[in-house]
Amino acid sequence: MNREKKKIIVLISLILLGGLFWGSQSTVQILAGPQKVVVGTNAEYAPFEYLDSDGNLTGFDYELLEAVAKSEGVELEWRDMPFDSLVGSMEAGDIEVIAAGIGPTKEREKSVDFSDVYYSGSQSIISRSDYKFEDFASLSGKKVAVLEGSQSDFIVSGENTDYGTVENAVPIRFKTASSVVMELKNGGADAVLIDTIMAEIYCRETDGIVSEDIPGTEEDTVFCIEKGNEEIREMINSGLNKVRQEGIYDELYEKYFSGEEEGGTEITAVSEQTGFLETLKFIFLEENRWKYYVNGLKITIIVSLLSMCVGMVIGLCVALIRLDADRKRKVTIVSGIMSAYVDVIRGTPSVLQLMIIYFALFHSRLGYVAAVVSFGINSGAYVSEVIRGGILAVDRGQMEAGRSLGLGYGDTMRFIIIPQAVKNILPAMGNEFIQLIKETSILGYVGIVDLTKASSYVSSRTYQMFIPLVAAGMMYYLIVKVLSVMLGKLERRLRESD
Repeated sequence: MNREKKKIIVLISLILLGGLFWGSQSTVQILAGPQKVVVGTNAEYAPFEYLDSDGNLTGFDYELLEAVAKSEGVELEWRDMPFDSLVGSMEAGDIEVIAAGIGPTKEREKSVDFSDVYYSGSQSIISRSDYKFEDFASLSGKKVAVLEGSQSDFIVSGENTDYGTVENAVPIRFKTASSVVMELKNGGADAVLIDTIMAEIYCRETDGIVSEDIPGTEEDTVFCIEKGNEEIREMINSGLNKVRQEGIYDELYEKYFSGEEEGGTEITAVSEQTGFLETLKFIFLEENRWKYYVNGLKITIIVSLLSMCVGMVIGLCVALIRLDADRKRKVTIVSGIMSAYVDVIRGTPSVLQLMIIYFALFHSRLGYVAAVVSFGINSGAYVSEVIRGGILAVDRGQMEAGRSLGLGYGDTMRFIIIPQAVKNILPAMGNEFIQLIKETSILGYVGIVDLTKASSYVSSRTYQMFIPLVAAGMMYYLIVKVLSVMLGKLERRLRESD
């Protein structure tokens, strides 16, 4: 009995000591540094939030919230993600604050809390100068381009009638403001409905379009806060009051909305550029925009190479497991799982897989790791079928010859079958790698600036769509061409041993 009591006493003591240790660790963490708040944004809405020429996040919302955090002794961790994923990421607990020029609505209030108002704007219609729209009634039955998930989107689609009604309009939704305006310029839309500040900036920098402010659409802009998190809400509201009293707010407002600057850079109208070479200089050299392409190219190549390595390991394992099951004429649990894996991956879009892995599994963290995992898993399914087909293409007599020499199944596969299969699968593997490089163009869906995303950012800063996209396309082509030449040389060398 005494022995049992001693065991209980020792166990309780260990629990108490563990609790004290955990508490002391928590105390040390609290005293070690300021509270960290995770902020989600969509860096494609200049001048509120965007990337500068060095790829760093900046803008009115960014600088304002950083000033608020500094005044309150709080550290911010920023995460760039698609606009339509922000609220969902907050509901999943991945971010605590949203800074993306969002207006308070009854629908959003169900999912998030709001800070005090830090900016008030209104809605404006952008139209071509030769065919002008002046009110919501004139948009009836027209094609109207909007930023997906914005207040403009809700108005045009009829989800929000607080500011007026747009009857029978056809909303054309885009994820970036620059794409919205280019749709109008290219004749794909009759008009654009967007925030007045954005309308003024685009009309100032683009020839042939004009804007009309719509009375009665005045709208407040707030920071969205995790539902029920009163501590962060009070911190942001307190900080907003401080930066207003200290004059920091007025300085930032003048910097970004004065009309003389956008994001701290002098506004240059595209129409002022003359000649093709001058246009290229304006697009790529000014503000060092070529750096977007260099950084994007690096990300594309690294993610593709790592994903291919992961895919080859997964594909080889899956192929061998399924082949072993076929050889034994017996479906095992593991081989059944592998078959289901291949079936599911090949039957679902890669962009959907990427978003599920990034948002649901990685919770908007470690974006590059999530990308490699996603593309590696996707590639592994296709690689497994390529390897399986290559192995099955090797004559059965080769296996019998290996076994007759006293080699086991594993050694026969390793030294005889797989080396011969490599020659068969090399062209298909090359095609898979090429396809993987092009598939990385969807990285922008999770906020990673790859080569395609880089061209999107350049377009949003220069209001030119064709040349930045063509430049990205040429870089993709050069990557694929170099890879094709290298694979061709490797195939020729392998054929020399035949």
